[in-house]
Amino acid sequence: MKESIAEEGMMESGAGQTGEIPAGAGKTKQEGKPGRVLPCRLVTALLVLGISLASSAAAIVVYDRYFATRIVAVDIKGFIAAQRDLFVQGKIDDDQLRKNIESLEKAIESIPSNEVVIMGDAVVRNAKTIRP
Repeated sequence: MKESIAEEGMMESGAGQTGEIPAGAGKTKQEGKPGRVLPCRLVTALLVLGISLASSAAAIVVYDRYFATRIVAVDIKGFIAAQRDLFVQGKIDDDQLRKNIESLEKAIESIPSNEVVIMGDAVVRNAKTIRP
């Protein structure tokens, strides 16, 4: 029985002698560089945090710039009243009146698709108003 225990000990040790510990068996990977594990993980965590913040900020900016719906008011009633007054006073002629109305039409058509256009009379405050 003692012989079988001794033989098992020799097989497990792998060093050839009973009770001898193989070289390098007690060392771990962290034993050689104990202070380097925490800074490496800290740098990785900060890198991941920075990339996450940058990508989140970029997504918010792109959404706000190109996809978020905005309300824009066009003061058509005020524009027509001003053009009528100028025409009645003789300060503009028919051609100039047509050009001014076409400029209003171009201003309305140039509004991006993510902006909702409403009449300027319906707006109380806090809306961008386009005056051609």
